[in-house]
Amino acid sequence: MTDTAHATEHRHGALAFRTVRPDDPAAAPMLADLEREYDARYGDHFGEPASTEINRYPVEHFTAPLGTFVLLYEDDRLVAGGAFKPYDDDTIELKRIWTAPEARGRGLAGVVVEELEAEAGRRGFGRVYLTTGPRQPEAVRLYTRLGYTPLYDVTKSSEEVGIHPFEKTIRTDGAEPTRASSPTDRPVIPLRHPLRWIAAAVVLVLLANLVETLFTNPSWEWPRVGKWLFSPAILTGLQLTLVATALSAVISFAGGIVVAIARLSRNPVLSSLAWGYVWLFRSVPLILVLVFLYNLGNLYPTIGIGVPFGPHVEVPTANVLGDLAIGVIGLSLSEIAYASEIVRAGVLAVDHGQHEAAQALGLPRHRQFLRIVLPQAMRSIVPAFVNQIVGLLKASSLLFYVSLLDLFGVVQNLSSTYPTDIIPLLVVATLWYLALTSAVSIVQYYVERWTSRGSVRTLPLTPFQRVRAAWRRIRTGGSAPVRSSAPAGRLVTADNNDGRVIS
Repeated sequence: MTDTAHATEHRHGALAFRTVRPDDPAAAPMLADLEREYDARYGDHFGEPASTEINRYPVEHFTAPLGTFVLLYEDDRLVAGGAFKPYDDDTIELKRIWTAPEARGRGLAGVVVEELEAEAGRRGFGRVYLTTGPRQPEAVRLYTRLGYTPLYDVTKSSEEVGIHPFEKTIRTDGAEPTRASSPTDRPVIPLRHPLRWIAAAVVLVLLANLVETLFTNPSWEWPRVGKWLFSPAILTGLQLTLVATALSAVISFAGGIVVAIARLSRNPVLSSLAWGYVWLFRSVPLILVLVFLYNLGNLYPTIGIGVPFGPHVEVPTANVLGDLAIGVIGLSLSEIAYASEIVRAGVLAVDHGQHEAAQALGLPRHRQFLRIVLPQAMRSIVPAFVNQIVGLLKASSLLFYVSLLDLFGVVQNLSSTYPTDIIPLLVVATLWYLALTSAVSIVQYYVERWTSRGSVRTLPLTPFQRVRAAWRRIRTGGSAPVRSSAPAGRLVTADNNDGRVIS
């Protein structure tokens, strides 16, 4: 591959070719998807699985000086690839032409084919030969559009033809190949959506009016909001809210796992008790749970453990459970019921074949759950449980009713002392709750991104990476090259309408 200094400006960003060996780990997602696609389309039509064809040729056939194997990246995401190997002294054979499922319909396969043609021309080859199967009409359209000549009877049906061979003469002077004219070369005019733009304009006008009232209505008393926002009393209540929420979140997640395991257990006693626990605490409002616990000393002046109807070790209830402990226990008891259902749903979402594979490995049941099932279930558990944490953060405001001065409790007390500052104090509480839930959402994004590593080929860019990429594009006039840990390759951009290479 030849190097160029930078990519041509194009609204769809820069694409980067990387030359690798077929056994490079970077090529594994492409080959795995090709195998899956071939097996889905042909099954045992050819009397052998797709893996046989994928591994039919030695790696050396696809590496220089005999052949080449290229991967096409867009913003560090693998979007397409292809290869060629020698067919005879003057001919190469194209193989493994592939486009990622989420990137299809953009002409990227044509970009790969033309890059392979150009590389073959630079190596002195003058002809390209390839074959495609009878159940790949999109491949037939692609090669016809790129000027390939069919070597079969085009009047017959695809199934009658079977394997579809094509050929094409290419230039050997290193120049880019000339493509045949096609109706698909004409620019695509996007569909108009006037109602969508009208709706967006209406929403923006309403939003602008709302923002205007926030900053022009003197009743909001923003100077007073600034006075109370970081006051020691507010920060003390905020600290208690964070402590109670954090402790309750950890306890509820651990307890949720235990209750979910019991619910899924084959032991009827454990399963019934777990179901009863979930039924009870999902039915009783949290405020009632907190009030019952706050008055636990009236119901049970002492708590202890011992033999039923025998000797007991007891201590006064008031000495064991303080106000914070009561609040955390109340929040945790209710949240465990919901967390257990989240964990149970995540476990049930794991493919049954994973359970069978874990059993086939001979692992103990606890290791099957901790090492095989739970890590895969986390992809389903994390989003739902983080939503529960957000709800838990807001539910902590109920601690005020059991004499705990959390953020909301402090605001309530200050409102009684300073009745003229009720609105500013409520705004302060709102701002802090918005800040806390936003922080939880950011953590959720990165945790979800981390747990999705095994289910997606390339991780999505983080917001910071997107801003940095946009800034690079602005600085370079929209043509910033892709930054990648891959070896430098030929930078190109693809016309989204016809797949032409612009270098």
